Amino acid sequence: MTLLVPADPLQPPPVRGSIAPEADAARAAGIDVAVVDHHPLTRGDPHRAGMAVPADGVAVHHGWMLRNNQ
Repeated sequence: MTLLVPADPLQPPPVRGSIAPEADAARAAGIDVAVVDHHPLTRGDPHRAGMAVPADGVAVHHGWMLRNNQ
């Protein structure tokens, strides 16, 4: 399983600050974490948004709400 977390374009590291502790806890528990860029995702460019996301397996998105088609 992979946990998808939103990038924070204003602060390094790339995981959004408020979600970073959860991403760290997931990594510590052995869960893969991939960072996605919310803006391309909502603008119809999902490939650019999730370039680091594995192509296979199960993923859980933890971030801002998305429409079904996103």
